[in-house]
Amino acid sequence: MRIFAIPDIHGRLDLLRKLWEKLQTEKNLDLERDKVVFLGDMVDRGDDSYGVICFIKKLTEDHPGRVIALAGNHEWINIMRFTRGLREDIELFEWNGGIQTMDSYHRAGYSSIPHDHLKWMSDLPLKHEEPGFFFSHAPVPKESYRNVLNKGTNEFTPEELTWTYHPDEFGVARDHGNGVVGVCGHIHQLRKGIMQPRFYEHYIYADSGCGCSPKAPLVAIDVTSREVVFAWP
Repeated sequence: MRIFAIPDIHGRLDLLRKLWEKLQTEKNLDLERDKVVFLGDMVDRGDDSYGVICFIKKLTEDHPGRVIALAGNHEWINIMRFTRGLREDIELFEWNGGIQTMDSYHRAGYSSIPHDHLKWMSDLPLKHEEPGFFFSHAPVPKESYRNVLNKGTNEFTPEELTWTYHPDEFGVARDHGNGVVGVCGHIHQLRKGIMQPRFYEHYIYADSGCGCSPKAPLVAIDVTSREVVFAWP
């Protein structure tokens, strides 16, 4: 069994379709034996968040247990914006690409994000585990990087699983032990001119910057072999 991790898409349905076709035609993706884990941040910034949600939602429904979608911080921003409706939530939504998301739903004929899409996003898990791998949107922080209130607890908070960020990728990421490799999205290195994943012994940082630069690709990673499949704009 192969497991492909697909990180942040940010509304780029065009690249998602191109990547999915490459997985099927070039890598012979077979969801009877393979698995795909979407690492969150499927929405915001790009032109078609509506289409991305429709695409991935259908995959998870058609292939339960074989296609897994995790929530990222952008899914949570959307949920907060519509469920709490606080001014700071709305501003956070707009500053982080929410206007483009709403434009995509308006073009699809919706005045707002429909209930079934919001419910699907709100029900998404924050982590997924397979033998040898721990998947989450953001890297799980070491104890030394955790909020003092969270240190020593066995469970990681939603904020840790979706928002953890530090310039030192290697340093912030927890060693899960027993040879388990963490796999996350959330953090790209576009400012350094890097548009590809970064690999460490204990962690795979999958985000290549898709949706955050018109030049950045979407990628899928076979987490066991660490082979990368690129879909370039």
